[in-house]
Amino acid sequence: MERETAVKLEVRDVVEGSFVRSGSKEANYVLTKQGVRAGRVRLMGLVVSKFVSEDGKFASVTVDDGTATIAVRAFREVEPLMKLSVGDTADVIGKPREYEGEVYVLAECVWRVDDPNWELVRKLEIAIQKHSLPEQAEESTVMEQEATEEPVEESIEVVEEEVPENGEADPKMLVLNLIEELDDGEGVKYITLLQESGLEESVLESVLNELLGDGEIYEPKIGRFRRV
Repeated sequence: MERETAVKLEVRDVVEGSFVRSGSKEANYVLTKQGVRAGRVRLMGLVVSKFVSEDGKFASVTVDDGTATIAVRAFREVEPLMKLSVGDTADVIGKPREYEGEVYVLAECVWRVDDPNWELVRKLEIAIQKHSLPEQAEESTVMEQEATEEPVEESIEVVEEEVPENGEADPKMLVLNLIEELDDGEGVKYITLLQESGLEESVLESVLNELLGDGEIYEPKIGRFRRV
């Protein structure tokens, strides 16, 4: 199956867009206010906070591109985010996800950007892309003008990331992510969730019951779980 092309967007396009759950094997996606559908996104911005769980199985950075901020998260395979530090400019490719009303990006590929000119190039690329939409022509012109200006060194405003009391990822968020990631269309087996999550069996059962009660997941077959 061919991988969907990552759409270059501003952070506000993602956080202000509508998150759409397909309810099928088709991937979930964000629909921006301009009508752009993106199942994979590519964002560039300043890293203003970073968190790594004590067990090393969860990492999150907050990225700010001047239009908004968004969390970029990784579960289990956290290496892509480990090379970033607060103050770095990051170029991120990932899948939009939603948890408790918050849209975030599940990281796939991450690069640290050392040349500030790439930020100007990205602004121009997005401005040209938006210029192709008639209703965005005026806004794009302003963005193009801003993108051609000399870069101005700015101070970093550090965003306080909410850290779980136990220093670990939210079990509900972890399980939801695993179900989305591992679902082959028939649901994810209980034993697979137990092995991949690293949670105690009693904790996993409690999380699954809570998610079932909240209507976040369902059992298409006994012992298999799917995201609603």
